[in-house]
Amino acid sequence: MIGKQTKGRGFRKLLDYLESREDAKLIGGNMSGRNARELAREFKLSRQLNSDADRVVYHVSLSAAKGDKLDDEKWSEIGSRYMKEMGFDANQFVIFRHHNTDDDHIHIAASRIRMDTGLVVHDSWDYVRSEKVLRQIEIDYDLVQVQGSREKLQRTPSTGQIRRIRREQEEFSQGQRDSPPQRIIKESVQQTIDRAGVDNPQMPTLIMRLQQAGISVRTGFTRNGKSKGISYEKDGQAFSGTQLGAAYTFPGLQKHLGVDYQTERDDEPIHELLLKPVKPRRVEQLEKLFQEIERKQQPQFTPPPEDKVVWQVLHKYLSEKRYIPDYIVQGLHNNQLLYMDEQRNILFIKRDLDGEKTGALVWSKPRENHCTVEYDQNTSTPYGWFYLRLGGQPKSKVENVFLCSTPIDAMSAATYLISSCKGLPPTRTMLIVADDPNNLPMEFLKSFNRVVVAFNNDQEGNNAASAVLELLPIGKRLKTHNPDWSQELEAHLREEQQKLLQQDRGFSL
Repeated sequence: MIGKQTKGRGFRKLLDYLESREDAKLIGGNMSGRNARELAREFKLSRQLNSDADRVVYHVSLSAAKGDKLDDEKWSEIGSRYMKEMGFDANQFVIFRHHNTDDDHIHIAASRIRMDTGLVVHDSWDYVRSEKVLRQIEIDYDLVQVQGSREKLQRTPSTGQIRRIRREQEEFSQGQRDSPPQRIIKESVQQTIDRAGVDNPQMPTLIMRLQQAGISVRTGFTRNGKSKGISYEKDGQAFSGTQLGAAYTFPGLQKHLGVDYQTERDDEPIHELLLKPVKPRRVEQLEKLFQEIERKQQPQFTPPPEDKVVWQVLHKYLSEKRYIPDYIVQGLHNNQLLYMDEQRNILFIKRDLDGEKTGALVWSKPRENHCTVEYDQNTSTPYGWFYLRLGGQPKSKVENVFLCSTPIDAMSAATYLISSCKGLPPTRTMLIVADDPNNLPMEFLKSFNRVVVAFNNDQEGNNAASAVLELLPIGKRLKTHNPDWSQELEAHLREEQQKLLQQDRGFSL
């Protein structure tokens, strides 16, 4: 079963779409309305409980595998259970069933505002939680076990390989190894194929890119011209497409990765590439190539204009109430990475690792919590993060990376680090807001010997840390004594001030 989630602002447009399908059928939920107009009016009840909340519309589609046969009653039961386990146990929701595609599926429209408390259901790491819920539903309802909507069709590393990595990581942490554990070659090949095929290239182009990445490719054809398989080799280790996973077989490349293959057009160029492979590129050249390919696939993000009248208010608040140094606040503002737009949203601009602006995070309740939401999910792209760099020289290579929960926590952690170092850290340090485990810059992070996982010390932060550490064995958890970095910074500065007062009075500690 595959689940896809989105969030938005307007119920009526979504409900009109769900109702308008030719075969649409309302099969469940906890609402009395029987059409889009009645349901939209009913959803206004929850909106009144929290008029300040943004993106309160939750839309999820659940698709069954082709081998599963479900009736309306069973679909309604599954949809209701999914909502409860995702934290929507006191929320309005309605379930529609559609048959307009080959896959039997349902759509659930829900309000993220709880009817009992008026609070918004947390969406942190909801994709990870959704996959866990769906896997358990498949087991409990004896459904076909499928991979999640955000998972690649890959064969996972063996238990022995995972144990080796963990053992070597432990030895490296204890100083018994000179280098961190090497990545599994199989995983490296899978990720390279994913990156080389991100723009749905023609088959000869994909093969050429893999050769440029140091991966040898072999393929053959039957007498009638149909493919009889594809295999890959890197650093002396060979893998068939089947060994890597369904997405990496010859037909799988076309079906799952969208690679364009036409026999008459492509067979001769492929044959020439196999006889005379192109030379591998240097690592930095290859990375630049892949980044350029990925960048062309991204929708363009145009940052909204700033309301300059209110900048001083925000500046004063961050400096006086949050203790962020002026050079951090002003530096971010000068580069248009922190400001308030014309709707008085506090924006933190997201960038890719080359500095290209890709989206924004909105901090709507600075006096209540640190949570942010995407400024506009229709224009933001997944290839970007809010981050800041400090210490060392501006052109120096980053040597230390901290993963933080929110932009204000990243700024607070940076301030804490500066105070602890009695100035800027001697080595170039980067603090990144990791707001989605499925959107970590994994290749970048794996290039370091250690990555500090500095999420907040609360339930949400600890759950996030566990999810990231599973993906990133080189990560090192750093917990604050207080629930978040802002409170930790305030306590630290208060302690430092107390020390100075005691020194002024002739005491020493």
